[in-house]
Amino acid sequence: MTASRAAKRLTIVIPALNEQDKIADTIDGVLPLARELLDDFEIFLIDDGSTDATGAIMDEYATREPRIVVHHNAVRRGVGAGFEYALSRAKFDAITLIPGDHAFHNEGIARMFKAVGAANLVITYRDNQSDRSVNRSIQSHSLRFILNCLFGFWLSDYHSMIVYPVKWLRQIAVKADGYGYQICALISLLQLGLTHVQVPVSLNAELKGSSRAMRLRTYFELGGTIFALLRRVPIRDVDLSRVPVDAGRTSAR
Repeated sequence: MTASRAAKRLTIVIPALNEQDKIADTIDGVLPLARELLDDFEIFLIDDGSTDATGAIMDEYATREPRIVVHHNAVRRGVGAGFEYALSRAKFDAITLIPGDHAFHNEGIARMFKAVGAANLVITYRDNQSDRSVNRSIQSHSLRFILNCLFGFWLSDYHSMIVYPVKWLRQIAVKADGYGYQICALISLLQLGLTHVQVPVSLNAELKGSSRAMRLRTYFELGGTIFALLRRVPIRDVDLSRVPVDAGRTSAR
């Protein structure tokens, strides 16, 4: 008799700031895949203080899909704040963040959804970063090399889409709010010894214009995040006796 598989239930967070030209493409890509590949899901659309039609477009989708919840920030609060809002209200065991600027090919999102439940963490890695601008590519590879050397997890990517275990993420203090939020959360969970699999995804054509990732403020933020992680500041009052007995640093592609 074959054992039944665990149900795939996922909380999906889609934040956006002034993405009226891209948010519909993002939702139109994610929603059919969630309906097809997941047993159940909920989607939090986070309007992070947009001054264009982004919020109105989100509200329109919510009228047609009862599993969509829209949250409007009066002013910009950052990706981390929006993710924490959804995390505090998530009703499923797993949660992920998908950028609202239609950054990823739908095929990669599908692979991530299919991998839900394969390990405590599903960590995607961008397999076409060489197609990006030289500066962005150098930044991404350099950051990955530094983090791998400092923490020893030897991941292919630290800043792509990730499926997190809700119960563990709620137990750690993430001392970052913007670009460093995901890195802080991911490394903190890996430090607990949770299992992970790695799944390839591809980026869509990079959006034109200046990138927030290249601002000087971002470098200071990342430096503070890494320093805090080295001091293990994000780990707080975690009941290590509840870590699954099969936890370990597994990686599959």
